[in-house]
Amino acid sequence: MGLSAAPTELPGPTLLSPEHRPVSIGTTALISLFAVEYIAVGTAMPTVARALDGLGLYALAFGATIAASVIGMILGGWWSDRSGPRTVLVAGATIFAVGLLGAGLSTTMELFVAARGLQGLGSGMAIVAIYVVIAQGIPDQLRPRMFSLLAAAWVVPGLVGPVLTGFLVEHAGWRWVFLSVIPLVLVSMAVLLPALGRTEPSEDAPYLGVATILWAVVAALSVGVLNLGGEQISARDVLIGVPFAIALAVAAWRLLPPGTFTLGRGLPSVISARGAIGASFMASEAYLPLLLQDLHGYSPAEAGAALAVGAVTWAGGSWLQGRLRDTVDRVRVMVIGCCIILVGTGLLCAAIALAWPGWTVLVIWGITQTGVGVAYPTTSLLTMRLSPPEVLGRNSSSLQVSEALASAVALAAVGAVFTALYAGSQQSAFLAVAVASVLAGTAAVATSARSRPA
Repeated sequence: MGLSAAPTELPGPTLLSPEHRPVSIGTTALISLFAVEYIAVGTAMPTVARALDGLGLYALAFGATIAASVIGMILGGWWSDRSGPRTVLVAGATIFAVGLLGAGLSTTMELFVAARGLQGLGSGMAIVAIYVVIAQGIPDQLRPRMFSLLAAAWVVPGLVGPVLTGFLVEHAGWRWVFLSVIPLVLVSMAVLLPALGRTEPSEDAPYLGVATILWAVVAALSVGVLNLGGEQISARDVLIGVPFAIALAVAAWRLLPPGTFTLGRGLPSVISARGAIGASFMASEAYLPLLLQDLHGYSPAEAGAALAVGAVTWAGGSWLQGRLRDTVDRVRVMVIGCCIILVGTGLLCAAIALAWPGWTVLVIWGITQTGVGVAYPTTSLLTMRLSPPEVLGRNSSSLQVSEALASAVALAAVGAVFTALYAGSQQSAFLAVAVASVLAGTAAVATSARSRPA
């Protein structure tokens, strides 16, 4: 009797399967463009501000984008639930493109700042809609890999973005930093359109109340003011900043799901963890290049290597979580990622306090960002798993808003303390930044540990 061949197991669907390819490629391309623009602006801004005689509005050109993105996230989450993500994503990408056009054609710094606000509004709407598109178009078992792909979408812009931007500024003019991205936005949307046709709204989605819109505006204004006032600390800054900080806290309380601030079990703690993760790495990342230059004598290009190392290890951590089995406990994965962040920021404190060599800072930052790469996409995955379909857009919006608000507050607070200490002791100033990251990392561990539903 002959031996029969063992049945061959057919390969399962992948992100490049025909039914998933438009979502995976289209969303990754669009996120890459947002990343390119985010990174490019930092490189081009000195030239833009001088060309438009607008150094006085330099900080507002960044703050306007952050503030408007908060409004875009709130509107995008509600709109995606009510009408489906297709209209929201098209509208957000269109507004983003109009903002690029306005920035590229600006003749005054005031117009440039307004255009940057449009970019933030459009990207905020589009990013939330992208998460809903992924939830509706990518099965749960492929989502970890999808999020690792989105993380990778930040790596190439992080590595080549500053060089490419510098080339455009020097050889084509700063306006092309913005204008050249517009055709790429259109191409990305063309790739994504087939997948958008398969998305759908939720019949039971709640309406967006006027109060929610007003609280979103309050949060946006507060973020803008705090980002402007966070670079120095004086009696005047405190008098202005404290009321806006209180207003931001109240607005966040009203905008985020109940239990977010009291660490309610399940989704509220996932959203809290996302904010704490963002605050932890943003507080340190903003000052790492300056730390390496001031304390270790690195050149600007060498100091920038810290950010490149972080981008690569973030993608590596995200790739690792994307390769875990479907049966793995994702809450535990998030807790482990947050613990790595806490260990990394703790080592950064030691490196500053004990004056370890500069290369150790690069290694430590790579470790820290590996933890971010593990934990960050896991918050997105858990949000999708814990969200009823009718509020998926709103909860995805809350995840983004939590990160944006926590990061803005952390940057403003750290900036004020850093400036107050810097003149007296550079080492103390940088140590204070690292301690702030440790505190936020501790909060990330505590919140992630409560993310398992009761």
